[in-house]
Amino acid sequence: MIVSHAHRFIFLRTEKTGGTSLAQALDPVLGEGDLTPRKGRPAWARYSPIHHGALMRQIPDVFGLHPHATAAQVRRVIGAKTFDSYFKFAVERNPWDRQVSLYTHRAWKKGKGPEDFDRDMRSRLYRNTEYCRLNNWANYAIGETLVADRVLDYARLDTALPALLSELGLPPVSLPRARAYNPDRPHYATYYTEATHALIARWYRREIKAFDYHFETAPEEPVTAGEAARPAA
Repeated sequence: MIVSHAHRFIFLRTEKTGGTSLAQALDPVLGEGDLTPRKGRPAWARYSPIHHGALMRQIPDVFGLHPHATAAQVRRVIGAKTFDSYFKFAVERNPWDRQVSLYTHRAWKKGKGPEDFDRDMRSRLYRNTEYCRLNNWANYAIGETLVADRVLDYARLDTALPALLSELGLPPVSLPRARAYNPDRPHYATYYTEATHALIARWYRREIKAFDYHFETAPEEPVTAGEAARPAA
């Protein structure tokens, strides 16, 4: 989440959509007094029995806006007049792809691979004990109403972001891959069965409808010359 008073824009930061990279890329164009998420652990957190991130998510008026603050929270904290008059944008991602990215990240932090994705997504125990259901919708919508002026497609961010910055009168920025932890992951469709495909469709029906997302099929593996020449068994 970034509120730039200097350039009159608000970046409503969603999860698993390159938000860390985009925030880093925008940092050089920000002016003094622009509102950006706190970096690192705030000093008061050492005295709190509750994690500072949870407090920021639940009581932003007191503890400050969380990097992934909801649109309603940002509007309340900075004021409706400012929020409504600034240009607001966010980034969203195909939910089926996004879910695999979330699971892979969580598994990677535990030293595991993504091979149990389908099993864990179908497990009630896993779903009730692990953070596995995102609410990006609340980052750029209030209730059922989209409040972001533009929601960029994560898959086309390399071209969509420069166009948006040009519209805002901002210079081009370099977009790093700040948290690329598994760049060689197979296509997301390979992780799904019919059951988990339907589960994600239910969980994220609003963004699927709003942005016309579809479940893609995994591209076929290229056939090498040797395989092409090999006779059928």
